[in-house]
Amino acid sequence: MFAEISWKIIHQVINQTIAEMVDEQQTLDVVSLRRRLREMAESETDEEMVLCYWQASKVLMRLPPTITASQLIEAARHAFRSPLNHDPL
Repeated sequence: MFAEISWKIIHQVINQTIAEMVDEQQTLDVVSLRRRLREMAESETDEEMVLCYWQASKVLMRLPPTITASQLIEAARHAFRSPLNHDPL
């Protein structure tokens, strides 16, 4: 079950979370996005989704915390358009 989590799913989770935060007019930066993903993981009951949220948060650790919201959105868009043949995590 967990081996099937792909980069595509993680990118979708990040994109969806960014969209929700923008819709809610919340501060959008790496720190707030990671915090939101951790909160979602803690309130989720589906084990696979918990893993997705934690993996997405882990991916964001690679970005500098000073990245702007527009850079974060652009990075998410680029990641979503990346080839779908990434190896599963």
